[in-house]
Amino acid sequence: MDALVGIVKECDSTSAVYCAEDSAMAYKYAMEERIDLFLIDIMLNDNDMNDVSGIIFADKIRKIERYYFVPMIFLTSLEDYRMNAYQNLHCYGYIEKPFEFKKVKEIINKALQFPVKDERSNRFLYYRKDGILFSIDTEQIVYIEAAKRNLYVHLKEEDIELPYKTCSSIFRELNAEIFLQCNRNVIVNREFISSVDETNRFIHLKDGNDLEIGRIWKKKFLKELKYDN
Repeated sequence: MDALVGIVKECDSTSAVYCAEDSAMAYKYAMEERIDLFLIDIMLNDNDMNDVSGIIFADKIRKIERYYFVPMIFLTSLEDYRMNAYQNLHCYGYIEKPFEFKKVKEIINKALQFPVKDERSNRFLYYRKDGILFSIDTEQIVYIEAAKRNLYVHLKEEDIELPYKTCSSIFRELNAEIFLQCNRNVIVNREFISSVDETNRFIHLKDGNDLEIGRIWKKKFLKELKYDN
């Protein structure tokens, strides 16, 4: 695991790498973070020679819409001839153990550049609270606001608090063509913008609320909104 983390960091030093020793922890990361590449050991239980828990995990992940096309690379032994069993999971490639660093680096580099459907096109925003997984229909989000280490998602009909989330982390999960960040602590759905006061740096929403455009965010925000500067 440590060796693979090192190789990923060599391929992309800016990547965040999440390590899990069991499928439960891996699934938790998959739900709470944005994963662009899965490296999955087929045998997660070394004490069971018939263990295929890695495959079961991969099958579970593939049934989640935002992970339909995200590359998966399996770690497998040289003696494993059941490769056809993994075709249904759209496996990107295999790393045979013991692995060669050069070959592993090549396949990881290629996988990280693999064109996939952007997760942010997904209509639902997922979050976990009190151990329960919830989803939010992003079309119902008017704006998202960060305050006191929590995020507050303002919907058309209600407000939802997301503890321990940041604007930057949540923005990566949203459709960038619809959601725009107007200041350090606020993300707005362009569909709910009524008008923009460029001089005073305010956004007027259709529900009557006003949002401030940050001074250093103004140029970028207006450009993304397709206003002429």
